[in-house]
Amino acid sequence: MNYYFHVPFCTSKCGYCAFYSLPGAGDGLMEKFLQHLEDTFVPCGRAETVYIGGGTPTLLSEKQLERFFKLLKSRLEFVPGAEISCEANPESLTSGKVALLRENITRLSMGVQSFDPEVRKNIGRKCSQTALENALELVEKARFPHWNADLIFALPGQSDEDFFKGVDAALERGVDHISCYALTAEENAALKLPEDDERAALMMPRITEYLAQRGIDRYEISNFARPGCYCQHNVNVWRGGLLAGIGPAASGFDGSVRYTYGTLEEWLSGKNPETDVISQAARLNEIFAVNLRTVAGWTPELWNNVPGHDDWQMRQNIIRTAADTLPEEWFIISQERIALTGDGLLFWNSVAGEIFDYGA
Repeated sequence: MNYYFHVPFCTSKCGYCAFYSLPGAGDGLMEKFLQHLEDTFVPCGRAETVYIGGGTPTLLSEKQLERFFKLLKSRLEFVPGAEISCEANPESLTSGKVALLRENITRLSMGVQSFDPEVRKNIGRKCSQTALENALELVEKARFPHWNADLIFALPGQSDEDFFKGVDAALERGVDHISCYALTAEENAALKLPEDDERAALMMPRITEYLAQRGIDRYEISNFARPGCYCQHNVNVWRGGLLAGIGPAASGFDGSVRYTYGTLEEWLSGKNPETDVISQAARLNEIFAVNLRTVAGWTPELWNNVPGHDDWQMRQNIIRTAADTLPEEWFIISQERIALTGDGLLFWNSVAGEIFDYGA
């Protein structure tokens, strides 16, 4: 089982963010969150991965973080080598929090977004350069087994050269995973900056080559890592692994039912999540499409590991139908592998649409 915990608290709402979060929430709400978690959390299987996201999980105080990790370790049974990831914002990190994280997780994901303070200001990212540098120093000294930096490219006021300087700064601090995102106009985000799709499309091949030359390869549309340093939580979910979602706005899937919890107030009140029953055929198409976000794509062996999988030849038929209506150069299709090319990954949404519609 893969577990996702949503900690919805933030100091402020970043302009580009569309995730459910509560800026400026007081300590009282955080205490209620932890108490409800302690009162209600019941595991539903051995933990292969745990991902703690938000919001800003590291906005919890040191005592609250210690309490949170104590809960996880006392109730979850972890498989050997289980991955435990936690998101963090630089301005929320202290030496004490980093020490706690180093003791309790195997992977840190830090929301840097940009190393340029002016660019961060333009996108509503309230983090001073001093706070960023202090956090990077703490993380570097802690020597986490794995750590990721989130970076946004093709931003207004950001030159390509400045973006690559940021990449170099992350590499100098020992990062082994980088998530690179283009700015997208999310429906629930406050900031409505103009997107430059053409510039973003041109940048991705440059980023891919630049990182590959430094030993960090692209393994998914937006994710790059050194060998053996992929985010296993994401890989598991992309390939159809079950997901237990815990916390306000958290989503999960138990094999047939997808569910999503409501607001913090609704979650604290015990309100049941919204649910959606997924047919087996639709679920298989969904898994098949989602893992085509990865560079590796599918092999017969990987597909046979999907719960309730159908015949590999059926997958061949579906992808060839999609390829008949879309540019041929987007696809890699053989009996041994189904994947998308670099160009195909840029248009994954179009490919996924064809797959979801198959048999509908």
